Amino acid sequence: MIIELGPRVAVIPGGVNIGVLRGDGDRLILVDTGLNETNGRKALRAARDEVGGEVVAILTTHAHADHFGANAAVVKRTGARVYAPAFDEAALRYPLLQPITLYGGADPLDTLRGGFLLAPPSPVDQIVAPGPLTVEGIEIEVVPLMGHSPGQVGYLVDGIFFCADVVLPESVLAKYKIPYLFSVTDHLQALARAAAVPCRRAVPGHGPIVDSLADLIALNRGLLDQVAEQIVRFAAEPTTAEAILTGLLRHFNAEITDAAGYYLLQPTALAFLTHLHRQGRMWHEVRDGQSLWQRVSGDA
Repeated sequence: MIIELGPRVAVIPGGVNIGVLRGDGDRLILVDTGLNETNGRKALRAARDEVGGEVVAILTTHAHADHFGANAAVVKRTGARVYAPAFDEAALRYPLLQPITLYGGADPLDTLRGGFLLAPPSPVDQIVAPGPLTVEGIEIEVVPLMGHSPGQVGYLVDGIFFCADVVLPESVLAKYKIPYLFSVTDHLQALARAAAVPCRRAVPGHGPIVDSLADLIALNRGLLDQVAEQIVRFAAEPTTAEAILTGLLRHFNAEITDAAGYYLLQPTALAFLTHLHRQGRMWHEVRDGQSLWQRVSGDA
């Protein structure tokens, strides 16, 4: 089950790839924990049985339930210290913030309170910042990768880059069509930053381990460009963000049949509109009780 990537670095592959780092004295560190208690128990078993040692720390990449949903279970069983990036750490401690944010700041529907969006609360013992970090004798470089979430980070350890969800594999993009983003502006910068990280292997949050991120970065960047251009085309006349989202779903054949799927993509459409507005390609006004968007004249 464990994939060894070096003397001190291993990966438990799965729906979410979980890193295992060997610290001093057989003290183990997990990079993310997975969606739920079952994932956490499996990760602990694999770490103890196949790597050897006890889990004493968790490095969280970002505050999405599929990556930290098992934190509470792991902490309960081990007493592990939790490290998390600034901003996202608030959502670890108060996970209802995620569905609240997706639902426009309001009390979210009960259908947005499922395990995929709402994890059990996780303690946070230390907030990590970009730059060097030492945990249990291991020197780690914290890489800022904001965009998919407000504070997402990656962790570079002995040439192995745990790059979280800065890129998604082709299989995930084919299934979901348009990935959730908090900020398109930040995400584009994160893709460029990830491309410059000197690593011998990269471990995305989802999908296979790769020798180089170049192809995945190109794939993900290409999709962003396609979505942005479609939005510009849809906004030839003043239109609402909701109408633009409907157009995107139809254009990309994204079958959204539940509230979770819709409210993940609604803020994503808004993130694209904000980015295009910053670029001077879109204008925005509130008129006749509507929030309206239109492409700037000459941009087609």
